[in-house]
Amino acid sequence: MKTSFFNKSVMGILVLVALSLSACAKKESSATRVAGRSNTPAVTQPNAVNSCGNASMNVGKIYDYYNSGSFESQVKSFISATLDPQTLGTISGNINDKTGIDFFGAFKFDSSGNLVAGSSTVLIKIFDSYAGQSYNGQVIQPYQVEFSAAASGTINRNTRQFTVKFSDSYGDIVFQGQYDGTLAQGNVTYQNRTAVNGYSPASGTLGQFKAYTCALIQ
Repeated sequence: MKTSFFNKSVMGILVLVALSLSACAKKESSATRVAGRSNTPAVTQPNAVNSCGNASMNVGKIYDYYNSGSFESQVKSFISATLDPQTLGTISGNINDKTGIDFFGAFKFDSSGNLVAGSSTVLIKIFDSYAGQSYNGQVIQPYQVEFSAAASGTINRNTRQFTVKFSDSYGDIVFQGQYDGTLAQGNVTYQNRTAVNGYSPASGTLGQFKAYTCALIQ
């Protein structure tokens, strides 16, 4: 099916707005998020150190277990701290769909179960319906939210439960879950402290997450 001139024009305007607003989330410190659509092709982001034998195992998923219609709404509410959510395309909560959320995390804990905040990171890649399309000779990249350091967290190696919080002036995002010898999984919640013009700070459950333990828990 051909894309009409009108649809191309609308997509172009939305993408240009998204790219221009990426500067709203400039990196101010090691714990401040960097958000935007990259101008360079997306590449697999291997964690710095982990025991996974395959690089593809570094990729985790944030999804909606029930695949409800609220997933897209929650994703757009989450990014409204740094971007007008109307500039995102559609996003599926189905873990197997083309659109959705990938994440690359590394949660490092010391022997006492406390998070080593400066060595704990997360990169969230939101693949909306625009990602992968071509516009003016460039491939549109996913919208990314990255934290290069965490704020706080703990792990209980007996019950195999953990909590990790990333925090900055835009808000908080929290990963809370459990793990076994294969998978780490749980819920991702967020609490925004700011919002772009026309919106109010939002909060809620972004979705469920699933990742290989060897990549996520360190």
